[in-house]
Amino acid sequence: MATPSHPQYEAANYQACRPRYKASLADAIVAYHQQDNPQPATDLGVDVATGTGIFARRLAARFTKVIGTDISASMLEAARAASSEHPNIEYIEAASEHLAAINDHSVDVLTAATSAHWFDPEKFISEVQRVLKPNGTLAIVGYNGFLHFVDYPQCDKVSVSHCIGFNKLMSDLGQDAGYKMVANVYQTYHQLLARAKWTGIQRRIYPGTIEDEPLPDAPPIVSPEPVVVEFEATWRKLRGFYQTASGVVKYVQSHPNEENPADVAVRDLMATAGATDLDEKLRVQFGEVLLLCHPPQPNA
Repeated sequence: MATPSHPQYEAANYQACRPRYKASLADAIVAYHQQDNPQPATDLGVDVATGTGIFARRLAARFTKVIGTDISASMLEAARAASSEHPNIEYIEAASEHLAAINDHSVDVLTAATSAHWFDPEKFISEVQRVLKPNGTLAIVGYNGFLHFVDYPQCDKVSVSHCIGFNKLMSDLGQDAGYKMVANVYQTYHQLLARAKWTGIQRRIYPGTIEDEPLPDAPPIVSPEPVVVEFEATWRKLRGFYQTASGVVKYVQSHPNEENPADVAVRDLMATAGATDLDEKLRVQFGEVLLLCHPPQPNA
C-alpha cells in the first residue's frame, strides 16, 4: 500500500505540506497520562509510523527520550535531517505491529499520529500492550481531509466530494479499509480496546458532527475546540497536501499520463471560491479525533 510510511511517498512533499500537530496536543496527551496516575513517568515516548518525525519532535520536549519508528527508510532519513535540534530522538526502522527493538513494559507513552488506520488493529494493540508500562498511555490521533473553509464555506462540499473521490481510488484498488477507519473516527479501535479491557478510554472528537452514527459501546467525547492539528494553508500547500493522499499517490503511479487528481481538486476549489492566487492564505479546519487509554490491569 502507498501509505505515508511507504517508500513510494515523496518525503520532502510530505514534510512540507502535511498539517502540523498543535503543541497543545502533546500537552493534552501528557496531562491525560499524569492524571490519576501514581507514577506518571515521562522517561520514554514512542511515536510509531512517525513518517518524517513531525509528531516525534512535538514529544521531544516532554520526554527524556523519544523513539520514532517507521517502515520507510526514506521517511526516516528525512526525519533525522529535520531533527538535528532534538538529540534525544532516536529513529528506528520497524513496523508498528513488530517493535522488536523496544523492551517489554518500557514505554511511558506510545503515540500513533494519523497512522493507526493503516495497521492491523489487533496485532498493533497486542504489541502496544507488550511495550507499554502497566500505567502507560496509548494515544491514537487522526484527522480527515473533509475540510471546512472558514472564509469560503461554499468550498466545503467540493472538498468532501474530492476526498470521497480520493477514497474511491483506494476502494477501486481494494485498499480502502484505512479510509473507512478514519471515516468512523476510530470507532473500530475504541470497540477493540474496550473488549480487551483497556482502561480510562476517552475518544475525543471535533466537531461533534464528524461522527455520523455514534455507537452505544463506543461513545465519543466532543471537544469544545480543535486540539490536534494546525495548517498554515495556501491553495498551493493544499495541493501538496492532497498530493500526499494515499489514493492520489497510487493513482499517479498507475496512471502516469493522466492529470493528478490533486491538481483537479484544487482547481475546482479555487474556481468555487473565485480565487486566482495559489499563494493566498487560507483558514481551514479539519475533523479530528484523539483516542486515549491505559493497558488492561492485571486484576481487572
